[in-house]
Amino acid sequence: MQTGPLTIDLVSRTVTLNGQHITLTRKECMLLHLLASHLGLVMTHNQLIKDIWGNSSPFNNVQYLRTLVRKLRQKLEVDPHQPKLLISESGVGYRLERHAHHDT
Repeated sequence: MQTGPLTIDLVSRTVTLNGQHITLTRKECMLLHLLASHLGLVMTHNQLIKDIWGNSSPFNNVQYLRTLVRKLRQKLEVDPHQPKLLISESGVGYRLERHAHHDT
């Protein structure tokens, strides 16, 4: 699956950005996999938290999710403060942009 400069192999769970392999933690990989599986669609905070940490997880705080998103953006975005790939939908959740274009 490819969107802009980002290529995600959902089977082997490998990620490349502009042809360079990106090393992700297990949770970062889970988050990216979930968003890539719903490319272009918003996934709510609650959906993501449940899928990453599980039903019985004490991590039902959106702050854990925000921290995970911030770390992932630092690895994937040209400018993590102006994301073009991993987009916030204020008060709702996050989505992976379908055709993101990076300014070089």
